[in-house]
Amino acid sequence: MLAEAVQDAVAGRGSVVLVAGEAGIGKSSLLRELAERTGEDVGFLIGACEPLSVPVPLAPLRELVEAGGGGDLIEVGGDDRLVLARQVASVLAERAPVVAVIEDIHWADPVTLDLTRLLVRRVPQMAAVIIATFRDDEAAANPELGLLLGDLTSAPAVRRIDLAPLSAAAVQELSGPSGFDTAELVRATGGNPFLVVETVAAGGRLPASVRDAALARAGRLSRAGRAIVDAAAVVGQRFDYALLHAVIGERADAVEEALARGVLVADGTRLGFRHELTREAIANSISPPRLAELHARALSALTAQAGTADNARLAHHAELAGLSRQAGRYAALASAEAERVGAPLQARLQAERALRLGDDLADRERYELLIRYSRAANFTSTRYEEAVSGAEEALAVGERLGDPLLQARALSALSWALWSFDRMVEAKRAAERAIALLEETSDAAALARALSAHIRIEASAFDPAAAIAAAPRARELAAARGLDDVEIDVDISVGLAHGHRGQAEAIDMLTDALRDARRARLTIQAIRGYINLMFIGATLRRHVLIETMIGEAREFCDEVGARIPRHVLDEYVARSLLDRGRWDQALPALAQSIRIWHADVPLARSMEGLIAARRGQSDAEPMLRQAWAEIPMSAEDSRHVTLRCAIVEAAWLRGDRRSALTHLQAAAASPSTIRSARWGGELALWAIRHGLELEAPAGAPEAVRLELEGDWRGAVRAWRELDAPYESALAALPGDDAAARQALGALHKLGASAAIRAFTRERAARGGRPMRGPRRSTLADPAGLTRREREVLDQLAGGSTNTAIAASLQLSERTVAHHVSAILAKLGAPTRLAAIEQARSRGLLSQDGTGAEKR
Repeated sequence: MLAEAVQDAVAGRGSVVLVAGEAGIGKSSLLRELAERTGEDVGFLIGACEPLSVPVPLAPLRELVEAGGGGDLIEVGGDDRLVLARQVASVLAERAPVVAVIEDIHWADPVTLDLTRLLVRRVPQMAAVIIATFRDDEAAANPELGLLLGDLTSAPAVRRIDLAPLSAAAVQELSGPSGFDTAELVRATGGNPFLVVETVAAGGRLPASVRDAALARAGRLSRAGRAIVDAAAVVGQRFDYALLHAVIGERADAVEEALARGVLVADGTRLGFRHELTREAIANSISPPRLAELHARALSALTAQAGTADNARLAHHAELAGLSRQAGRYAALASAEAERVGAPLQARLQAERALRLGDDLADRERYELLIRYSRAANFTSTRYEEAVSGAEEALAVGERLGDPLLQARALSALSWALWSFDRMVEAKRAAERAIALLEETSDAAALARALSAHIRIEASAFDPAAAIAAAPRARELAAARGLDDVEIDVDISVGLAHGHRGQAEAIDMLTDALRDARRARLTIQAIRGYINLMFIGATLRRHVLIETMIGEAREFCDEVGARIPRHVLDEYVARSLLDRGRWDQALPALAQSIRIWHADVPLARSMEGLIAARRGQSDAEPMLRQAWAEIPMSAEDSRHVTLRCAIVEAAWLRGDRRSALTHLQAAAASPSTIRSARWGGELALWAIRHGLELEAPAGAPEAVRLELEGDWRGAVRAWRELDAPYESALAALPGDDAAARQALGALHKLGASAAIRAFTRERAARGGRPMRGPRRSTLADPAGLTRREREVLDQLAGGSTNTAIAASLQLSERTVAHHVSAILAKLGAPTRLAAIEQARSRGLLSQDGTGAEKR
């Protein structure tokens, strides 16, 4: 497969090959063999990841670019992932046709994985093959790698090789006339090629462990040879001979011995270990005092190479050498570098290291590290206390120094951290304190940023009108100082505020702000733009907007590595599908959104619970209880209003008036009810259905206004125009018998069995003539299918045609066609095949899909 991929690259058809297998299975050997067989007309570049305590951002890709004749990748691209990806692609294009290897990607940092994802998308148009190796038994320890592998499985230009252990015959051939019993050798090594080779090379008895096998070959070296490999094990997996010489001194004979014994291997001017297992085993066998000495020597040698050493690597060696102050200093520099290239995880870990080791840090140095730590934790930690504690400690430093600017910056960082983790009341207080401090200073830029943060909180959580009113001053301050990011951030918040108020112009405002952010290459603002545009699109039921923009939004989030926003987008797609009655399509989108925790997960879970409640499923109430428990009381109050709508509806569906009234009374006391046009309007509808009056917001949909005024015919039409079949059916509750029958039919088509029961109950309570809904068996069916539709579905699953089904059930073909159409509509499936797959996944089939009855 690898040779074929290289041939395709020579022909201009690029591809990606994933090589997976346990440690020692032969991944590196496979690549060495490929390099030897690849002709001189094909470039061969290698970049490797290393198991450092904190990975160096972009290390393997920087190595690839430098080997290909490019400059320092970080200096060229900064933190713009698209620019970085284009730079890597440019170097590969200049060396084309080319093989680019990323070794041990399971140790890669998140930014490397993000750029790899972008490169994969460009590869089909390049004369290149990218090979990534990884230990499949360690992939689970790197969630980002798991996401990348999941994304790549469906990519057309990606192939995968899974290396398996050697068979007994292969072990016998590899071990040759060694004298070992083949069966015993297979048992001891598990067929791992590395362990087989090392065991045979060492001779004697079978090793008791992987460590013993890895050390056996090194154990036969002279004292000088062992000193060389000990130093090499500390320096790293691959290194220049000059660096090894600087660490251990001139010992050419000892190096030759290590090469001859096969402990080290040479590649031009670079040396390395045949396998990482060997390096790990040797490093772990060195005594602590000697290990610290070698790390100190490595640190000295690297710092002597002016301008070539990574601060992350220097921090690693300094800490393991016991040189805490130096380690802290280098870690602080590495943290700043990581933030600059958009690697927040490394920025946080290095800042944490610098703070832990920096007992002698000056207050202002500690302050800057704490601010960076808090900022990075916002993006990389699911534990809110990490981001919050960093900002709170920075605030304490600012207060100790009596510096209002430092205090205001820390309060702004604290506000952001609290906002990110749904502690909205505290976030607003922190933002207001920051503004109060900055009003007394001359730093207008800092004031503009603080005002923008406060407007963002007001728009999303508290008072959209206040956000709109405060925007002009923030814009004016930002424009006067050329702060484009602040201006755009304010524009997005204002668009969000108008959307909360139900105003259609919000869509244009958010679209314009998003385009401005993209043009200015402002990543954070662009992410906010997509998230808020999709949110307001779903809130205002602009389904065409959702369908046309979701692909672009997802693609951008993937490009910049915005994992959590990517999952939030799925929730807004699900909301749009739910509103249109496409519940079976909404559920997978909700499941996708809930995969990784974010602040909107409770709302996604409440939508799952709402669908279950409408269908009359027994697990609906527990789902909604869990969703309510997951929203902290300090969260956005607008989220409470949204969730209360679902809880009140579910209570109405099961006839639990007490629970509904409790939540309606709480909603009536919440300012967000009147400030949120959509959800305040829906709560007003649920209130009137329970005999209460609740003022609807001014921007509530026209359908809500008509229903509250008693114009049920106008409301039914208005809901239909919004593509809201469920709401349209409920609006007919006070209507005439013909409208009620039509509504029951619509609910039946949706599979809303609980809503049918509630509708019938409420009609009877109002003194209306009892309506005959679907049969009891149909109401009990999870999908609302009739007995006959079930029979047709079973035969469809067995591969029968309409003609065959008609003959079997003694129906006309036209009747069968009607049944098939009804099944597709109730399941929300576009085709027969999709309906069968959905029915199978939901356990709706009474057959095994082949036409044979279960027994």
